[in-house]
Amino acid sequence: MIRLFCVAVLMMLTACSGIEVSQDYDTEMTFPRLQTYAWKSSSVEMHDDVRANNPLLHKRFRQNIDRVLEEKGYERTTGVDFLVDYSYSISTRMKSEPFTTGFGFGIGSFRRYGGFGINTGYDISQYDIGTLVVDIYDADSQELLWRGRGSEVISRHPTPQQNSEMVRQLVEAILAQFPPY
Repeated sequence: MIRLFCVAVLMMLTACSGIEVSQDYDTEMTFPRLQTYAWKSSSVEMHDDVRANNPLLHKRFRQNIDRVLEEKGYERTTGVDFLVDYSYSISTRMKSEPFTTGFGFGIGSFRRYGGFGINTGYDISQYDIGTLVVDIYDADSQELLWRGRGSEVISRHPTPQQNSEMVRQLVEAILAQFPPY
């Protein structure tokens, strides 16, 4: 019984912490010819959210993108085949549970009467989604060849270690799709 409970909890945690990824690419492109890359730009797009404007976070994105591309056999150099760029944003979303019920019981102080309450209604909560978009451009024509996108629910007050792990997981999940075939 305890094993079944542990497996169920583990499955729920895994399902809730997933990164949603997608990709789009130029279907006429021959990706195997790509071997070397450079960064398209050194400037980072600024957003209203200070969490997305964190230079330490952007340093982690660049380092992880470089690491994953190098692990895949791509070399960062001059005279390149493709350019890499990325953007990161955080958006706040609302979630509503259609119907909830709550029960409460309390005992008064100084020998006063207690109480029992029932509450029903909608449960509305707010959460943040972090979205990373990685773009691959042709070095000569500057045309977009491939775009990978990943998003996940993020913590409101993450630690540096949580930020590093979130970046690593997002980058690896997105670039697992590159090259597309």
